[in-house]
Parts: sequence; structure tokens; C-alpha cells
Amino acid sequence: MKALFTAGPQHGYRFAVAISVSLLLMFLDTRFVQVDRLRQSISYIVSPVQSLVSLPSDIVSWSTETFAERNELLDSNRTLRSQMIILQQKVQQLAVLEAENDRLRRLLDATARLDSTFITAEMVSVDPDPFSIQVIVNRGANDGVYIGQAVVDADGLFGLVVQVDSLTSRVALVADVNLAVPVYVNRNGMRSVVVGTGDLKGLEMEYVPDTADIQIGDMLVTSGLGNRFPAGYPVAEVVAIEHDPGEPFARIRARPLAQLDRSRSLLMVFQQESK
Repeated sequence: MKALFTAGPQHGYRFAVAISVSLLLMFLDTRFVQVDRLRQSISYIVSPVQSLVSLPSDIVSWSTETFAERNELLDSNRTLRSQMIILQQKVQQLAVLEAENDRLRRLLDATARLDSTFITAEMVSVDPDPFSIQVIVNRGANDGVYIGQAVVDADGLFGLVVQVDSLTSRVALVADVNLAVPVYVNRNGMRSVVVGTGDLKGLEMEYVPDTADIQIGDMLVTSGLGNRFPAGYPVAEVVAIEHDPGEPFARIRARPLAQLDRSRSLLMVFQQESK
């Protein structure tokens, strides 16, 4: 109890002293310039303390802004990545369309070499039979297709129709072992026959005398004999000639000019009736 009574006057003295000092400083501030210098000097000391006090709130504010910017960048990156994938897909589609247009343009150029009438066709499937090389096209009896009709692509003779349904047809490729094509050598007119070997990249000429005038690089063209294939259409190019001693015939291999493993757009040729 005694401490309480003794503490009261001390607080009153301190308050009175604080008021007096404040009034004195206000008086001095209005009368003397040195007080401004003193205030500036004190501010140099107080300013770091103020910065230190405000540091936690500044760190929180900076972190909030940084994380917000990071999230915005992540969202922007996701959007840009999605747009890039879409653009890449469009570029791939354009490349496919460009290649398709090139094939169609070459096929259109090939029609100028045909005197006969024709219809276009698209390959729809490949026969899985390992003992034959045949494909299915989207033209059939409803389109006037018939068995024995020649089929060509932009580069050469492609094959022959061997079966016809109402909406589709089966085509045996020139490389099929069951197909033989009458041809002549474009350089000298020598007639022969090429047969399939079962290999999409290989044909053979039959019964060519060992002394026949034939060279590597000679082009073999349909002769039109038998009235099955259009005359004058490229079939193959001679790539190898083998002479066996004592054998009457040379072994001659040729490469089909038609893109047998790639072509999808085809022409089905209608032979003109002989007068």
C-alpha cells in the first residue's frame, strides 16, 4: 500500500517533465535552425529502425506479388503450350494435304497420256493373303468396272481388276506372281513379257534371248497386245541383266515404275473397242 502511494507522485513528476521538454522543444524549433539539423540527425538513426519494423510486412507483400506473378506465368505457359500443340497439328495436317495435292496433280498429269476413258478410284484396303499382292478399290460394277480392266497410277501401270462387286473391286498388282504384262523396249521396240515376282519392287522379263539387245535403264512399255492393257503406258525399268553360260535366255530384272507401296489415288482405264 505504501508503494502505491509513493509511485503516484513520481508518475506526476515524469509527466510534468515530459510536457516541459515538449514545450521547450517546440519553442526551440520555432526559434533556432539547429533544431532542424538535430531532427535530421535523429531521423538517420530512427529510419533503419522503421525499416526493420516494416520489413515483415514488406516481405509478406513481396511474396504475395511474386507467387501471384508465378501463377500467372504458369497459366500463360500452359495456354501457350496448348496453342503450340494445336499449331503443330495444323502444320502436320497441311503437310498431309500438300502431299495429297501433289499426288493428285501428278495423277491429273498422267491422264493426258491416256487416249482411253477412265474413272478415278481410291484404295480402301490391302488383301492380307500372303500368296498374292492385291488391293481393294472403291469402284465396282455400279461404276462400270469389269474384270480385266487396267489400273494405273501417276507413274505407271499399277495392276489389273480380277474381281468385281457392286461397290468395290479387287486389283492384282503388276508384282503379283499370277500377272503377266505384254511389253516392248521403248529404245528399240523389242517385244517381251514381264511377270510379277511377289516383290513390290521386282519384275522379271520372260524368255529374252541371251543375245537380245537390252540394256540396264531401258524402259518397258505396255504393247497393247491382247487388248488387256492400254498401249504405250510405262511399266518398269530394267535394273539387272544376268547371262548364264549355256542358257539360251538371259535373266532380266526390272523395277516397277508405279508406286505399288504408296499410291492410293488410281485411274481405272476403259479400253476402246477395236474397230
